[in-house]
Amino acid sequence: MKVQNSAMAALLGLGLMAGPSIGWSGSLKDKLDNIQISGFVDAAWSDSNARPPAKGGITLDQVEIDIEYASDNVGLRFDLESTADGFGATPFEQGYIYYTFNGIGEGVTFTFGKFNAPIGWELLDAPDMYQYSHALVFNNALPTNMTGASLATSFGIADLIVYAANGTDTNAANTTTGVNTFGGRLGLTPIEGMNIGFSYLTGDNIAGVYQLQKFKTYDIDLTLELVDGLIIGAEYAQNKNWTALNTKSQGFFVTAHYDFTDMLGVTGRYGVWDPDTVAAGKMTATTVALTAALGDGLGALFEFRNDKDRTVIPSTSINTYAFEMTYSF
Repeated sequence: MKVQNSAMAALLGLGLMAGPSIGWSGSLKDKLDNIQISGFVDAAWSDSNARPPAKGGITLDQVEIDIEYASDNVGLRFDLESTADGFGATPFEQGYIYYTFNGIGEGVTFTFGKFNAPIGWELLDAPDMYQYSHALVFNNALPTNMTGASLATSFGIADLIVYAANGTDTNAANTTTGVNTFGGRLGLTPIEGMNIGFSYLTGDNIAGVYQLQKFKTYDIDLTLELVDGLIIGAEYAQNKNWTALNTKSQGFFVTAHYDFTDMLGVTGRYGVWDPDTVAAGKMTATTVALTAALGDGLGALFEFRNDKDRTVIPSTSINTYAFEMTYSF
């Protein structure tokens, strides 16, 4: 649920008005009516059988406040995020300005700033997930945020976004290469309840650190919602030069979530990741989660996960248990 024209929005508006003029026009009420505030609190308990033994515990994983202002074809959004370690050096998960050019097909939206990377099936924040943990593909193959610019549009059964950025998961300008990372995603919805996306990403940086080699990422994601209460997702990703020169890595996962009732559901996911297709051994992860929608934005889940790593000798098998509660507004 998003809060509009609330006391919080009023305070925000008054705070903005108290500062230097930023070109406000129209009435204050109109501005406040166009402000949307949302967010969530995410807390969890987790433990595992990892060796040497390490005790688990309860953590505040994430607190987030999202504020968006939109008027006609212009707007902005910023997500103020605090993780378990506090706000840190970059407390804004996202922060961008957008402008929509109307009259060009179904509209073309230009976004400028920091935004979630438009690649992959799984989303970043806990309220948008069906499990506590992310898949191996998410953790090993894909960036989470970009600082740059994008153009997005839709036409018929297709939607398209292309973007350029400083790099992957960095907010800092790269003084060596400048804007050096480029990518895009084409999504197709051939029938209702089915979407398939094709993504490509290339650049000269790894996690924000300049590298001589050029990495390339190919990604295909699939969503099926053809049966009431059931959602199936799948993804395949392949990287070249992501972690080392002349190294190819690849993996996939399949996940399914089914709601038995409006309150109770179950999720299963199986994934594989091969960090070096030439070297021996792969990593696998099998996850099962029970989910509960407790009402008024409150959700909870219990997750069991088994990770096997055959890229090391001796191979390892680790079981992880987690209980999570998330409240969204």
